[in-house]
Amino acid sequence: MRIYLSSSFGNGKTTLKKRIAKIYKLRAIPEIARTVLAEREITDLSLLRSNTELLYDVQKEILDRQYKEEQLAKDDFVCCRGLDTVSFLVNFAEDEDVEEFMQSDLYKNYVNWLKQENVYTFLVKPDKSILRGDGIRDTDWDLSSQLFGSTKTLL
Repeated sequence: MRIYLSSSFGNGKTTLKKRIAKIYKLRAIPEIARTVLAEREITDLSLLRSNTELLYDVQKEILDRQYKEEQLAKDDFVCCRGLDTVSFLVNFAEDEDVEEFMQSDLYKNYVNWLKQENVYTFLVKPDKSILRGDGIRDTDWDLSSQLFGSTKTLL
């Protein structure tokens, strides 16, 4: 069984992932986005929003590494990402980059991976009362709602 928790940022997906992993004895896939941002020394998300080429590269890397991590785990895992990574790319990258990405093997293979048996995706609805900054995560409620809507549409 593979469980995905999708939404926008700051909505408790990581906390929920940890609880589900513990209760059901599933592997918790690490949060790849934080790892990639740390490795690239990106501490201010406005840098990504002002440099769409960088944003595109970062989001592709996040999804690629996420997909590889999931494939290594095979089954019996829970993760707090899925198509919501694509939502960031769709909302912030240039249109031609989004089009290129949607035609890529990475995107097509990942979507097919998510459509397999024993895959459960839960869309976590944002709650303004729990939206908290952590030094890197955004706290913009309108943006959170927008990304949630994009993720919902993709699902």
